[in-house]
Amino acid sequence: MDKLAEIFDSAWPYMGDLHKVISPHWSGIVLVLCSVACGLLIGAERETKKKAAGLRTITLICVGSTLFTFASILIAGEWADRTRIAAQVVTGVGFLGAGAILQHRGTIIGLTTGATIWTAAAIGVLVGGGYGAAGLVLTLLVVGLMIVEQRIEDWILGACRYTHVHVAYQPDNGKTRIRLLRVLDEFRIPDSRWEVATEGELEVADVQYCHFHQQHRAILLEIVNLPGIVEIRRHRTARQVNAPVPPEQ
Repeated sequence: MDKLAEIFDSAWPYMGDLHKVISPHWSGIVLVLCSVACGLLIGAERETKKKAAGLRTITLICVGSTLFTFASILIAGEWADRTRIAAQVVTGVGFLGAGAILQHRGTIIGLTTGATIWTAAAIGVLVGGGYGAAGLVLTLLVVGLMIVEQRIEDWILGACRYTHVHVAYQPDNGKTRIRLLRVLDEFRIPDSRWEVATEGELEVADVQYCHFHQQHRAILLEIVNLPGIVEIRRHRTARQVNAPVPPEQ
């Protein structure tokens, strides 16, 4: 217990402002590495869900916020306002967050991604201010919350229930298939859940999709509006399998 207490006492100063504990050169290196770690952890969670703001984007936002905070501290010195440049990060990251929020198929998507960008920037500013340990702890808390809330959302909404739909269309020299593949990609239908066969002059795509969630079965409306579609035949099944949850609202 005494040794543990000694280790805790020796490590405690490094839990606070590192600018006051170690030299500026080393503190900058350590804090940038902490910022990279924070960005990677948050970005990895977004990347696994195939979001636009993924690993690289979140990491750059976090590191960029840290660097702006460094610049604010170094330029201001001891006499000027040290928060002036760092404060502009709040305004600048607002434009990034707003760009991630879109209206798509009658719903608003990207709110969670926008909030994640905002949070990553806030953590970056905190780390740049010298509080690397606090940034890492908050990053773990944020990632943990997103994972737990995702599990709760899956439990509330229930598992996906799949059905097959057969889409017959005019090939049009391959153009119709490309349009259909774009829709499948938008709804995150993997290659293993669709196949194409030829029936006379037509091509028929057998697509497996979730009919249980409204956001998933909206794919039918997107397909039926594609040029060249001749017929859609839907076959419902009761089978349940794990699948991506509905897009974030």
